[in-house]
Amino acid sequence: MKKLFLSLSVLTLGFTFMSAQGASSLTGKIIALDAGHGGGETGAVGYCGNGGVTVKVLESDVNLAVRAELTSLLTSAGAIAYSIGQLPTRKERVADAESVGSDVLISIHHNGSSNVSADYTQSFVTQRNDKEFAKYIHPRIASALGLTDKGIKNDGYGMTVYGSLPGILTESYFITNTTAACDFVNYQVGASNTRVQKEAQAMYNGLLAYFSR
Repeated sequence: MKKLFLSLSVLTLGFTFMSAQGASSLTGKIIALDAGHGGGETGAVGYCGNGGVTVKVLESDVNLAVRAELTSLLTSAGAIAYSIGQLPTRKERVADAESVGSDVLISIHHNGSSNVSADYTQSFVTQRNDKEFAKYIHPRIASALGLTDKGIKNDGYGMTVYGSLPGILTESYFITNTTAACDFVNYQVGASNTRVQKEAQAMYNGLLAYFSR
């Protein structure tokens, strides 16, 4: 019995050490988070018909919600989640992130289409260090949401064009998709295990892995 207790104690200490070691990879890291659009620009617009009432869902609101969830996770892990200001140009937003010494940048977006059935996950990068960073973030988002994975596209698109920070622009799903729009409405009234929460957790897991590499 004494040997069993000792073995369990060592095992418990081992798991505690591993957990603390994993969390420490984010301690003190500055993660710049851009909630795409905003400042009067809504981005894509989705609609959820609920009980005879149609609710409008704005991409800018979804972007802010994901950022808030991710900020909470990062702060709990000892990281500094820096919310980039809703400045008028992408270049200014990147400069804002760089001005505080950010280590990486995530520009949070959600896609839109006139086809309300369209729904998949895609991300965009531009620079070489973006690609290394993106391979830790994008696959985890696609896996968490369980949507068709359109991969990481190398393109001169969004905030990754500017500056030298490792960055990624995510288009995790289509807010114009009826299911996605209604999922966000459910999130707003307190539902758990929604796309917003899954997406934020996936980004957090990717950041943890990236800084643990």
